[in-house]
Amino acid sequence: MKKIFTFHGEDSKCGSAWLARRTAEMIAEKRRDLKVLLVHASHSDSAKAGLSDTSMESIRPYMAARKALPKGLAERAGCRGDLSVISGAGPSDRTGVFPPDQTESFLKRAAADYDLVICDSGSELVRGLSLGALFASDSVYSVFSESEESFRRFEWLRPLYEKLELKINGYILDRFSQDGVYTERIVSELLGVKENRVFMIPRAAARSDIERIADDILKDAFGAS
Repeated sequence: MKKIFTFHGEDSKCGSAWLARRTAEMIAEKRRDLKVLLVHASHSDSAKAGLSDTSMESIRPYMAARKALPKGLAERAGCRGDLSVISGAGPSDRTGVFPPDQTESFLKRAAADYDLVICDSGSELVRGLSLGALFASDSVYSVFSESEESFRRFEWLRPLYEKLELKINGYILDRFSQDGVYTERIVSELLGVKENRVFMIPRAAARSDIERIADDILKDAFGAS
């Protein structure tokens, strides 16, 4: 059964933290029978977002000791449904504080206590948090911004993703301009993927835009939304 779903940014401006949060909230609202954990496994200011006082930094001792989190440490978010949140570590933490294997092990242990774990891995592959989240993931959504640089970075990293055997299941163009050049067909041709695996999120995102991603995760995890 698939439990861990990660949003990974192809650049620092693509909004993977926002997408992970909105998708986790949508799933918790749609399926109130599920226990959902949102983990910002990144070093971004936007990942802190004020949703929880529990951060990756505060749980680092549990990660290092490979212990389970005490019940209630990951506080419930202010939304409908059963959603717990662990905010990001912040940009000031030095590289090496979070070894990838500790992050991976923590997420897999956390998945035993939750029905779904939604991660934001940021965009920095040199960070242990980001790599650990990707290693632990059952499915990855690659998030792009509306720029050639974002697509070039993905093509440059594609051989590495393949060697790491990342299970990339979706490709999201976030905050695109509806009068711009990109469409689902163009994005699918650029990346060489099926058009139905491309998700387009406009700058003024509607509920239905996020709901399509939430339903895709629910179908992948449980066979139905």
